[in-house]
Amino acid sequence: MRILLRINAIERTIKEQLNDGIRAFMLDVVRPSPEETLLTRIGSFFRNLFTHEEKATDSRVHLCHGSCDLIDKGPLADTLVVFREFLDANPNEVITFIIENVSGFTVKDLQPSFASSGIEKYAFTPNPSFSAHSANHAGYQWPTLGQLIGDKHRLVVFIDDKAQPDVVPYILPEWDYVVEIPYSNIHPIKEFPCNQDRPHDGQPRDLLVLNHFGYNRLTIAGKNIDTPLTSSQVKENGYNSLDSLQTHLNTCAKTWGDSRVFNFVTLDYYDVGDRSIFHIVDKINGVGK
Repeated sequence: MRILLRINAIERTIKEQLNDGIRAFMLDVVRPSPEETLLTRIGSFFRNLFTHEEKATDSRVHLCHGSCDLIDKGPLADTLVVFREFLDANPNEVITFIIENVSGFTVKDLQPSFASSGIEKYAFTPNPSFSAHSANHAGYQWPTLGQLIGDKHRLVVFIDDKAQPDVVPYILPEWDYVVEIPYSNIHPIKEFPCNQDRPHDGQPRDLLVLNHFGYNRLTIAGKNIDTPLTSSQVKENGYNSLDSLQTHLNTCAKTWGDSRVFNFVTLDYYDVGDRSIFHIVDKINGVGK
């Protein structure tokens, strides 16, 4: 099990998170809004009028939350450099990304960021016999951490949409390998749920994500607008407390069975609340007391 973080709902830097022991990250990739001026708009008008050229796709990839107008952490490639430097300096560490493809990038749009950052060399690629398309989507023979380290493929990358393993084989289709419990937990949260949410087909997968975070919900004209809780809300309501997380795990053990291990625990603001959440993860991994 690993603590999995949504980096846009964390106040600490990537370097600080890695140094604290975080090894899995949710990354929202978004195309920032182009900065238009009167001159560029006039130029676009005449170009389209006389040449009938289609507007070029803006493939810039940024790390944002929903919209880059609200939170923009900058180009994906810049952050990948930080991860690559960490992997360079720590040859026995393994990192996992779960990418939310907010803007619907193709893997060809994303691959240059991995290549230019130098992290691509660490990416794990399943061998040809490692197929996720079995009848029940379960029972894969995943390599151990030791094998990943020995093979020097210490980065595992999932994406929730538009994966093309035949084009970029190391960007893996998340829902072929992963299931998660509900993530849209609306504050105030009386009890975190444990049922399978995505994918909605009810079929098991090999990896399991425990989402333990919440949202504020604002409803305008019948449309729900969900935003992450603030660190103050997380602290005041004890969502990251030892009791809250342990209760959630105990409840989900009844749903999934005692033998089923949650591979990732998703938290916002892991540094807010009880540091014993790391001890829980260590215990489940068999390295804690």
